[in-house]
Amino acid sequence: MHGEHGGFGAAKPEFHDSGSLDACSKCENVSCCGRKGWTITPPYLTSRDVARIAQRTGLEADNFSDVVMNPHTGNAVRFLKASAKEGCHFLEAGKCKIHDSRPVDCRLFPLDMKQIGGELKWVIYNYQHCELSERDTGLLVEQIAPALDILAGELLDYATVPLPAMTEIKYKVLMPVAIVS
Repeated sequence: MHGEHGGFGAAKPEFHDSGSLDACSKCENVSCCGRKGWTITPPYLTSRDVARIAQRTGLEADNFSDVVMNPHTGNAVRFLKASAKEGCHFLEAGKCKIHDSRPVDCRLFPLDMKQIGGELKWVIYNYQHCELSERDTGLLVEQIAPALDILAGELLDYATVPLPAMTEIKYKVLMPVAIVS
């Protein structure tokens, strides 16, 4: 399984939310999840994200997510509901109501995975509102192992589902996606 270190009882890597990114703490208008400057695609939801959010909120998946067909894989995938006027479905008074249960895509942003030249690559979007410090980049890279564990069987969908709103945003390729079996 992705992220396992081998051996009986090996611990899976976990997300470490020991503080937000420097870029997030400087953000005054909640630009990536809020209604001001909404220029990004709502977050991709893994099956684990959907289950965790449903358990946390008591809501059915259709109440907080939209289903889209990925033309590259033919699979149905989910995205968090959001609107240009209101922002993220779970944003209230500039705060995330499900922050401790937020999707892997939210935890990683602006780190993402793309299929480039037939290979999966980790990229960092040069999102206009995110001025990442070296610390931020380091924290994001530390999240790769837990992200791979969560994305497991959904890597190809995560990397290939079209994101029309993200096509204009430049990115920097960090590294190939290393899949450990």
